[in-house]
Amino acid sequence: MAVPILIPQPQFCDADGEPYAGGTVETYVPGTSTPKASWIDPDQAAYNTNPIVLDAAGRCLWYGDGEYRLVLRDAAGNLVWDALSTTIVSAAMAPVVSAPTIADAVEALGINDLIAAEASARAAADSAEQAARIAADNVLTGLTTGLRTDLDAEIARATAAEADLQDQIDGTPGAPLVQSGYAATDGTGTHAVTFPTPFGAPPVVVATVRGTSLPAFWLAVDATATGFTIWASIPLADMAVHPASVAYNWIAAGTT
Repeated sequence: MAVPILIPQPQFCDADGEPYAGGTVETYVPGTSTPKASWIDPDQAAYNTNPIVLDAAGRCLWYGDGEYRLVLRDAAGNLVWDALSTTIVSAAMAPVVSAPTIADAVEALGINDLIAAEASARAAADSAEQAARIAADNVLTGLTTGLRTDLDAEIARATAAEADLQDQIDGTPGAPLVQSGYAATDGTGTHAVTFPTPFGAPPVVVATVRGTSLPAFWLAVDATATGFTIWASIPLADMAVHPASVAYNWIAAGTT
């Protein structure tokens, strides 16, 4: 759509149409008595006087920037009117308003530059975030690797400890070995015991009466790596006197 054409050289006349020849126009910041500049050219190369003196036709040439308080006086200095006015757009927006196409207006506003800057900032932020994530992943990988190494070491240690314990249970050659049990003699006062796990050499065997008050004397005899034989007599000197059956506990200590 078309827009109104503004007149850069206005003419000021009285009610009878007579121009205010030699009259003046004062330009101020709206709502104040602070002077505000205007120009005689659109490039703002040359300032108007303030007040502007009207020519014989009551005209002047002016260009402004934004809003103004305008005070019109006749040649005698009498006040004609005091009013607010505007250039509609500021000087900064003038290139945008005067752009022949929307694309030119967008370019004048710097929107394309803003979009490019935003895209660049986003790309940089994405790159930084990706780098941070990679660094975090590397740290996590390092921690995971360290934990895996520690776990493998603990597994190896536990496996070795269990193997050592199992060797002791199974009877590794030269390892201490202790076995125990209980049994009972027969009517002859003797009894043979076979060790569950053979010793590497004849062990020390101790046997005691179990659950009886008989004054029996127990002695391990003929102890070998695989077992032992015990006998009981009452009294000690009389090997011919034997209890019918006596229960006993035994314990054997040696090495595998």
